[in-house]
Amino acid sequence: MPISYAKLKALLDVDEPDYAALAEKAEDVVHHLRKLAASSDVSLASKAVSLAGIIGDDGCIGIVGSASKSRDVVVRVAAAHASTLLPDNPQSARVVNKLLDDRDVGVVKFATRAAARQSDPGVAAKARRARTRMVATVRETTARERSRAMAMKRAGKKTGGSAKTTRKGRTKAAGQMPTGAMTSSKGPKARKMPTGKMR
Repeated sequence: MPISYAKLKALLDVDEPDYAALAEKAEDVVHHLRKLAASSDVSLASKAVSLAGIIGDDGCIGIVGSASKSRDVVVRVAAAHASTLLPDNPQSARVVNKLLDDRDVGVVKFATRAAARQSDPGVAAKARRARTRMVATVRETTARERSRAMAMKRAGKKTGGSAKTTRKGRTKAAGQMPTGAMTSSKGPKARKMPTGKMR
């Protein structure tokens, strides 16, 4: 029995949809999935793309392909993950080929896995290059973060601790006592705090 758009949307718009059950009972849902995958609700769109990958027929491969061009990285990651479930055919290979060009490491990671399921030698060669590029990017990012952490550590040692922000927005080195006269903030006019020995 065909599922209505509203029913499919309700079944997908939960924390953890039952994709396997949906794929089994979903008949003729490609037009609904296409609309859901193009939704401005990123969570719903990514779930629709995931279901399209599980179903994996020609219409659903087209949905995954459209999602691979999304401006939102979450939807593209969903497309890349869905592409790991697509059948080995030229249409799927074109989708994987597109995903391998993505600038996001998460997308490329799934796309390289998807490429292993495709028999197209061009996709396999591109996946090897993408994997090399991905590893280099991860190393570069890690080195940059390590360098930034070391610079912050060195700066902390020079000032005798990490910098703290005072109430008025000025920064002072940790461990240093505040200087200047203390004043009371109560009353219409600030006045000096009393001094002398405590009794």
